[in-house]
Amino acid sequence: MSKIPTVFDAKYYDEDYFRTPEGKKYIGSDGEVHGWSYASPDGEFLGAKQIAEAWKEVFNPTYMLDVGAGRGTFVAYARDVGIHAYGFDYSSFAVNEGRYPRCGSVYLIQHDATKPWPWYDKQFPLVVSLDFYEHIYEEDLFLVIPEMFRVASKYIFLQIATVDGVKEKGYSLKKGEPVPEGLQGLAVAGHVNVRTEEYWYDRFDHEDWMPRRDLVAHFVSLVDQRIIRNWLLNTIIVLERI
Repeated sequence: MSKIPTVFDAKYYDEDYFRTPEGKKYIGSDGEVHGWSYASPDGEFLGAKQIAEAWKEVFNPTYMLDVGAGRGTFVAYARDVGIHAYGFDYSSFAVNEGRYPRCGSVYLIQHDATKPWPWYDKQFPLVVSLDFYEHIYEEDLFLVIPEMFRVASKYIFLQIATVDGVKEKGYSLKKGEPVPEGLQGLAVAGHVNVRTEEYWYDRFDHEDWMPRRDLVAHFVSLVDQRIIRNWLLNTIIVLERI
């Protein structure tokens, strides 16, 4: 029987999701029950150092907000390079007992991104969001995207899991509907809206913001390709307020 929920709420993103090796259970294409997890004891990711340094060089922000910050790893590394970074995540485990040890508790809070964000307009010169938007139900995007635009004053950096639209068509799950067995191996990570790069560029189209593919290229040139291999297989988007 499937262990995948019909709604990926905050409780889903618990210790089994982030830390426990056997992780979350799902039914694979072979019909057997498998497990998935980040299986990270403390949330460490050494590649975050180069990424934070690249953000500093490309955007030179004084303040930064990490949306869907998980355990706060990137918040800590951004602060290492002189960026006053803050973050929030849906998961109580991630921001409390599972928090990355070098991320101070005052810099990471629990918050639901589909509710009004507790920051004022244009507060952050840089807003980053990594592996976040594919976790947002399509019906909630009309709440989340305007909040992101509202709190960002200059730049937005996004990394999103996507499909090419040819070999992989993508999918969008609905709240309350069972996840088909054929999608459970993908959805187990909490990915409820996996679409093409073009889909996301359309979603982020806004008269006050422009895409900066040149800044994406600049960022990529500064980071060891092995560190961001999965990002390059998916989508990186940079937006600048006009």
